[in-house]
Order: sequence, then C-alpha cells, then structure tokens
Amino acid sequence: MKGEVIGKEIIWHQELSSTNDYASTYARDPKSHGLVIAANFQTEGKGQRGNSWESSSGLNLLFSIILRPNFLEVQRQFLLSKSAALAVCDAITPLVSGVSIKWPNDIYINNCKVAGILIENSFSTAFLESSIIGIGVNVNQCSFTDDIPNPTSLKIEAGKEHDIKVLLANICKAFDDRYHMLETSKVDSISSDYQKMLYRKNEFHSYQAQGEVFRARIFGVRNSGELILEKDNGEHKEFAFKEVSYIIE
Repeated sequence: MKGEVIGKEIIWHQELSSTNDYASTYARDPKSHGLVIAANFQTEGKGQRGNSWESSSGLNLLFSIILRPNFLEVQRQFLLSKSAALAVCDAITPLVSGVSIKWPNDIYINNCKVAGILIENSFSTAFLESSIIGIGVNVNQCSFTDDIPNPTSLKIEAGKEHDIKVLLANICKAFDDRYHMLETSKVDSISSDYQKMLYRKNEFHSYQAQGEVFRARIFGVRNSGELILEKDNGEHKEFAFKEVSYIIE
C-alpha cells in the first residue's frame, strides 16, 4: 500500500546518475510534493559526507522523495531526518531483527549498515521550502567491495530475497504516517521513537572527536540534530554532524 501523499506518484528509471539530482529538477514545482523518483541503478549515487553509494543494478532500492515541508522551521529541520529514518525502520523491522538508527540517519541491522539517507533542503526565510530525501536500502545484494566497512542487506540478514517495489510501497506508507505526525505537531512522539531506535543507546562505547578517543554513551539527540554524549565521568558533550566519529568495535 502506497502512502496517500508520499509515493502516490512514482517515476521509475532504469538508470540515473543520482535520484536526488534528478528529483531536484522537479523540486520547485508545488505539485511535486510526495513525488518519488526511483532507479534500478545509479552511476553517481551519493551518501553522507560526500561519499558514494555502491549498489549493484536491480538488486537494491534507490529512490528520492520530494517534499515541501514549509511548516517546518529551519532550526527544527532534523525532525524530518528523524521521520525519514523511522519510516525506513518501520518498513523493515517486520522483515528482520536488530534494526536500529545510527545517528544521524544510517539504518543498521546489529552492527552492519543496511540503509542510508541523504537529505538536501532548500530554505525560504525561516522555514523549509523543499526537501529531497534520498534513500538507499541494500535489499538483495550479497557481495560488496572491500572498501565498504560494514555493509549488509535484507537478503543476507533474512536469508531470502525481497520484492523491491513492495518494500518501496511500504516505506512510502510508513513515511506518509510519520510525516503526518510531523505536520500535526506530534514532535514528542517522533523524538521519543527515534531515541528508542538509536544504535548503541544506553551502552558505553568508543568515540573520537578532535583527535581524542573516549568512552561515552548516547544521552539524546536534539531536534536541531546535535548528538548528546555522556562520558564515563558523567560529563555531557554535544556534537554536530561530522564533529564526532563512532569507533566500530
């Protein structure tokens, strides 16, 4: 079942350079709200931190959603990221166990990455004007290049193949529900659900910031996106994206 708004219209391509780049050609059109651009293969797929996104043709889910969240203040834009990450979790949790969100918005199964999200926002004064939410889910791919540190896929974890178009419809429906929560100011529920799904929550692990390696546990995430870590000495430190790195143990 597709969402009432998100995924009501889906445009599939055999190949694109990047679904986010292609979606940007539609983003200024008010009628594009909820439009989904999907591709069987991306020649220049993008991930966070300027990284590329590896995906074998036809084996994974690669798509971008165009939204116009002009009710959402710029300083609260991370709520959209929380909603997108939760939507992916909502859709894949019935398929596999051990699903979590690695801040800010990577989706993990146990200690391996199964999905990533890249959001590109445009602003109009103090509010968002348009957003392109790019999502990549490793679905049926079972082998990855050596330079990818910890990938996995739904097929690896569940031991069976999954219908990519059905998964897309399920994510669209889940995101539709989460976006409606955002529109109706159910921010506390979104933040609470995001907090519950955080990878490494309530556990002390190693992190690195400004050349220092330290032990800490996740205390929370602000609606503006900063990660709050509690060091083992009780000190709380806030980090913006790219200011701190997880050390995979």
